[in-house]
Amino acid sequence: MTLPPPSRPHYQGEPGQYRPVQLHHVQAQAQALAPTLGQYIRSDTRTLPGRRAPKWAGRVAFWIGMLAAVLFLGEAFVTGELGLLAAIATPLSLVAILFALIAIIAGVGRGLGIFGLVFALAGNALFWSWLDRTFG
Repeated sequence: MTLPPPSRPHYQGEPGQYRPVQLHHVQAQAQALAPTLGQYIRSDTRTLPGRRAPKWAGRVAFWIGMLAAVLFLGEAFVTGELGLLAAIATPLSLVAILFALIAIIAGVGRGLGIFGLVFALAGNALFWSWLDRTFG
């Protein structure tokens, strides 16, 4: 009775070279808990070691949202009516909302992006009119 020849291991490289390759079977780790809000905000660290994380979208959303909120709320509280400054604040707040969404979704300055979104909504006449119609 003859035995079959042993099975050949998986080879990598040229056919004449002997390089056995060990197969790695990596099993995915099950995640039992969802990340907290703090872990989510800190998770935008996809940078090379030694380099700072990009935060440009969050900064832009924060400052444009702050400008829109100051223009809108300043005119609303000082004059009691909405005029030219509110008309300027509404498109600025829409731009800030877009940058805030980029910052939050892409992770490019999420913390400032969230605050920029809040300020952008505070400086948007469309948001206040929707809030007044819905709850008002």
